[in-house]
Amino acid sequence: MSAYNVGTLGDSGESVQQYLLRSVYRLQAAVLERLTAELPVYRKLPTEQLNGDVARMVRRGITDFAGVLASGSMPGAEQLAQLTSSATRRAEEGLPAEAIVCAYFLGARLCLDDVTAAARPEDLPAVTATYSLLLGYLQHVTTAVTAGYLQQLSTTVGERHSARQLLLTALREGRVDEGAAREAGLTLPPGYLVLALAIGAHADEHAPGVDTNAAAQRKLRRLRTELALHSRGAALSSLTTAGGLVLLPSDTSPCELGPTHWEDTAQLLTRLQRACGATVLAAAVPAVPGDVARACPIATELVHIATTSARPPGLYRLEDLALEYQLSRPGPARAHVARLLDPLDAHADLLLTLTAFLRHDLDRRATARALNVHPNTVLYRLRKIAGLTGLDASRPTDLPTIHAALTCRTVQDLPDPSSG
Repeated sequence: MSAYNVGTLGDSGESVQQYLLRSVYRLQAAVLERLTAELPVYRKLPTEQLNGDVARMVRRGITDFAGVLASGSMPGAEQLAQLTSSATRRAEEGLPAEAIVCAYFLGARLCLDDVTAAARPEDLPAVTATYSLLLGYLQHVTTAVTAGYLQQLSTTVGERHSARQLLLTALREGRVDEGAAREAGLTLPPGYLVLALAIGAHADEHAPGVDTNAAAQRKLRRLRTELALHSRGAALSSLTTAGGLVLLPSDTSPCELGPTHWEDTAQLLTRLQRACGATVLAAAVPAVPGDVARACPIATELVHIATTSARPPGLYRLEDLALEYQLSRPGPARAHVARLLDPLDAHADLLLTLTAFLRHDLDRRATARALNVHPNTVLYRLRKIAGLTGLDASRPTDLPTIHAALTCRTVQDLPDPSSG
């Protein structure tokens, strides 16, 4: 008996590896039966695949472990490469990674239970040695399988991401490309809701000693995850940690969007904020696929207007910002409205307070917390602003004018977006 031989079990004098090799086809059938009984995903596989590739891998696993028992050496590079290749194919076929790994452990448990059924008390050393080698074998196997699966998954995700970015580019250029949609694994919907997002900073991005970039990327990842869950992976996006564009597919054409749809989208914004732990302001423009190219710059301009006019986080449509949008165009009206807040130029604290008050939805206490001042200080400054400008931010009738003035002050030096 070699130094690695785990010995024999029972009265037959047959070694464990001999038993496994002699019983390989019976054990293969038992493992396949157990797989289909306990793991639903295997019941859905085509019979050809189950009795072909899957059966071969079960048989190979049994014979490979028999080799481990005989030599005490774990599978070599060539054997592990075969496992990696098999896992790559399973990933291509869409079999979940957990189902593949679970199958190895389930098969190992069944085979070992079968082997040790005839064990006697004096066979304990042999059983212990077998278990030890089996754990080492499973460690090597699952490592190889996971590596193959993740490699293929990375390739697939990369290809899918590239295809979706090509589709997004086509739509933003005014091209309705059904072929690009198929390459991306999507079907063009009747319409899109073009969302331009402005994403605020997470608290961790300002925390001392915290990696700012890591915190920002984590925020963005959580937002993307929530967006993917909402759209079942069908949304197209070009996002940074500060914001960007999202094409949210709609089952109805733009002209058929009703209050329920807008309410659902507003609730999505709330979930996005909760998921990423930061404020999210969005401007929305509905469009058919062929009109996305026109809608994108409008949505981008609207989110800029909403931000510069100190709107609180939430969802905004063109009708919500119609006054500011129109006044953002060059002309005497824009210049006049921009000058309404000129008296505040010499009082930076007043302009800062006004902007914070509007962004916190006219909440004096929230504004005070944001500015790290007493609420009475906020009240004092608002009264001073009213005295200097004649515009009272606590008076609803003055709010549209104040929002418009903030917008005009920001955009008056920018080029006319309607010009060539």
